[in-house]
Amino acid sequence: MSRRRRKKQEQPGSPLWMTTYSDMVTLLLTFFILLYTMSVIDIERFQTVIISIQTSFLGHTGIMDQTPETRDSPEESMEFEEGFISEADLLERAREAEEIIAEVRLFLTELGIEAEAEVSLDERGIVLELPDYLFFERARADLKPEARDILDKFSELFLRLDRSIIVEGHTCNLPINVPEFPSNWELAVIRAVRVTRYLVEEKGLDPRYLKATGYGEFNPLEPNVSPEARARNRRVTMVISLQRPELLREAY
Repeated sequence: MSRRRRKKQEQPGSPLWMTTYSDMVTLLLTFFILLYTMSVIDIERFQTVIISIQTSFLGHTGIMDQTPETRDSPEESMEFEEGFISEADLLERAREAEEIIAEVRLFLTELGIEAEAEVSLDERGIVLELPDYLFFERARADLKPEARDILDKFSELFLRLDRSIIVEGHTCNLPINVPEFPSNWELAVIRAVRVTRYLVEEKGLDPRYLKATGYGEFNPLEPNVSPEARARNRRVTMVISLQRPELLREAY
């Protein structure tokens, strides 16, 4: 009778060690889910940088944005492979872009204009936004004396980086009403040309790797709805290419 009673008492419930084991497994599962979530965030950030670099080099998003549905035909596959860049190369160029951005930020700090400048990365390269008052008087296109000092420092940076540079002129949407400039387009273009010519003619940068362009009021950073927004839209943009110098030189 006593043995039967022991068996009946032992049957209900799990062994006590199972409770501790279940708690441990649950904690491990939560830990790995947390690690996975963090890795997904890092991958998304990495892919954003890589896609920008791929677009800059290849003109399209490349292998990380390709799916089986988009590569059905052999012709499309062959066309893609001709512009193929390995993941290792892309990773190296992503590191290179981060190094250039860090160097640009340090340069702006040493120049004392880090609070006035904005640095970002897009498909064109590293984008440096600078307010127009650093270089020009209102509605004017002649370089201010202090602008020449700033460009002297920028020329040293550009020579050190050895990349192609695009200089862009941007304005707000206020009518200019100056005989010299019939519209904001002319003002934006002439400003970009003045900056570019100074870098080439006064500081010796290679003109093959510089380009001047003007957008006028038509590429604002934000809507022109306030004096502060208009002031932010009046700017000189310098785009530093991510392409390697040897690839640029082969085109000439």
